Amino acid sequence: MDLRNATYDQFVTFVFDHYPEDEVADKWYWKNPTDVEIEPRRAVEYLTNVFLGGPDLLASYTDRQVTEGLNYLLGAGASAFRDQLWNADVPWPERQRCIAAIPKIYADVLERDSDAAASCAYMLWDWIAYDYYCGNRDPASNGEDARVQDAMCEALRSLLESNHPDTQAGAVHGLGHLSHRESARTIQKFLASDRPADDRVRKYAAQVLEGEFQ
Repeated sequence: MDLRNATYDQFVTFVFDHYPEDEVADKWYWKNPTDVEIEPRRAVEYLTNVFLGGPDLLASYTDRQVTEGLNYLLGAGASAFRDQLWNADVPWPERQRCIAAIPKIYADVLERDSDAAASCAYMLWDWIAYDYYCGNRDPASNGEDARVQDAMCEALRSLLESNHPDTQAGAVHGLGHLSHRESARTIQKFLASDRPADDRVRKYAAQVLEGEFQ
């Protein structure tokens, strides 16, 4: 699919205008896999617009359609979008703004207390940060890996300010996979506060500190 000249509205239609199937194998992006061509700066711009434009998306699509689109963009092999966050050819301020916008989609969409939203809230950072956890990205030797990791840590810190347990759990999960030098300290500070009112979140945060998570 050639999206190099696509408008944002055309991009949104391509990503979100699909019936949300229950079975993973029936998802539109697995049934009809296609390579996407898109200019890197445009990919980051449109991804940022998605993160900031939750209310507009929900005006046209269900929360299941929106979360399925996020799954496609960030987790279902759509590296044409996700991997641009590490693309040094895209000016850093643009990529930094995109990462900083991620918490907005939580507030606008992923805290809507639906099963689809809860699953996406938990898995979103798994899709984005897992390469740090498994060693595919090395912030100790790669400057781009390091500053993207730092920006993601800041975004995750801000998500821990939410009162929503699904957002809190997703942020803790993300900090575990991000493997940032401040991940453990950030989770410890969170546990020492009065924010994790849900016992499940408190228990899970303790597990992540012990390395007991996937």
